[in-house]
Amino acid sequence: MSAEPLRPQSQRPPTLALLPLDERPACTRLPQQIAAVAGARTLVPPAALMPRLRTPGDAEGLGAWLAGCLGQVDGAVVSLETLGYGGLIASRTTRVPAHRVLRRWTALDAYARAGVPVQAVTLVTRTPDSADALEEPDYWNPHGPALHHLSAALHRAEETASAGPAEMPSRQLLPRAVHDDFLGRRLRNHTLNLAALQLVADGVLDAMVVGADDTAVWGLATAELTQLRRWAARLDLGDRVAVRPGADEAVTTLVARFLGHHLDQGPVTVRVESVVPQGLQQTAPYENMTVARTAAGQIGACGARQVTTPDADIYLLVHTPDGAGDWAVAPPAARSPQAAATAAALAERASALLDAGRTVAVADCAQPNGADPLLVTELLRTGAAARLTAYAGWNTAGNTLGTAAAHAVTAVTARRAGTFDPQAHRTLLAHRFLEDWAYMTRVRAQARTALGSILGSHDHVPTGHPVHTLIEHGLAACARELTSMGMEIEPNSLRLPWQRTFEADFDLQPAQDTAPAPSSDLPGTSHANTQEQR
Repeated sequence: MSAEPLRPQSQRPPTLALLPLDERPACTRLPQQIAAVAGARTLVPPAALMPRLRTPGDAEGLGAWLAGCLGQVDGAVVSLETLGYGGLIASRTTRVPAHRVLRRWTALDAYARAGVPVQAVTLVTRTPDSADALEEPDYWNPHGPALHHLSAALHRAEETASAGPAEMPSRQLLPRAVHDDFLGRRLRNHTLNLAALQLVADGVLDAMVVGADDTAVWGLATAELTQLRRWAARLDLGDRVAVRPGADEAVTTLVARFLGHHLDQGPVTVRVESVVPQGLQQTAPYENMTVARTAAGQIGACGARQVTTPDADIYLLVHTPDGAGDWAVAPPAARSPQAAATAAALAERASALLDAGRTVAVADCAQPNGADPLLVTELLRTGAAARLTAYAGWNTAGNTLGTAAAHAVTAVTARRAGTFDPQAHRTLLAHRFLEDWAYMTRVRAQARTALGSILGSHDHVPTGHPVHTLIEHGLAACARELTSMGMEIEPNSLRLPWQRTFEADFDLQPAQDTAPAPSSDLPGTSHANTQEQR
């Protein structure tokens, strides 16, 4: 997906309608934070219309809300799952027929007729290797692992033609009703994803991201992604469709893309580096392609252009997977001297680039579901942390790469256009360190220990439980270690949106007793048009 504007645009900060995947902060708040970096205003649906965990949102009401935004906005970024089903989880768990989803999608036609650009995200249904049914159909407990195995076996059989029907695990390990329902839901959702490609071909959608989370090299999600990629090519949709791993960050990347088109400052170029030889050729956990390909897809989804030349607008440094563990299900134990050396080398590279006046973003993909504390320690030691244009280190490599790319691309574009908001930028940078490192890597483990949570399973935190105080105090202590950021946790702002410890949200405010934070207002953009409006 290139950065060429879809139509002439002004340079004023736009107003954007956001219809996110669900109510979690990664899906709802993060895209708003990215928009704020460019001074943009966002409209989001009332909470009463949005989903609440397994309870679907009001799909009809959300369609009416989106229609009501027309005339107030310069564009929209829309989750097709939310518009069609009432949310991401509802697309996995409900029996809404395809024809009803297609009818709900007709709410987008009015935007096309009015010439207001709509960019959309749709997702390939996942098949996690887990018996946790919190975000899946009820039968996932206990049949999730068997369904995951079936998914891989079907894909292998289709690709290799080496297995016959009698060898399929569906005949041996699964009740027929579960088997049929699983495949029926996939067929419905795949049919709708193909229909979404037609919306791009027809001009109803200006651009679309097709994402997938919790994928693997073998699985029906990977097979369906391949089929969708082929159909996008057959329809000659070119860079208007990006097919790549990732889900929760997809709306955020499309916000960056929209802002680039609206502010119309020309293409932003990104150079991707790793300090580990062949590190970018690794495949990260929960993904089905190399880190290099995932990075390219996320950069394209943001409307930027990847280059290999040293004059790139952004250097995206990737801390590549090291196989040490997973901060949610198998926290890393003792780390090797080589891991420490790699972290130090990346931080030194970032510092050297910053000293040379370059714009640097860091995507911390070493371990899934949290930041690498070795890298964060080194970024703080070298003084690079607060000078970065973007940092991310959460959940999957796709989530992390998309977030870092979206923040950096938006910041560069906004700086050129004179709409850059330095306070929004610094707040987002600090928020990522405090969420991805302080919470996911450090405080979350303390909270789960206090709750007696079972490793690898989601827990439940009742309203008013003392663990809320433990988390907020832990985050506040970590914020004091990030003095260079100049931010602190706003008291009593902690939220656990799904009443579990997997994700948390909180607000930041300028620290009261620290010196002003060093400027992170995009070092390295002085070679471009960087006049700033304050």
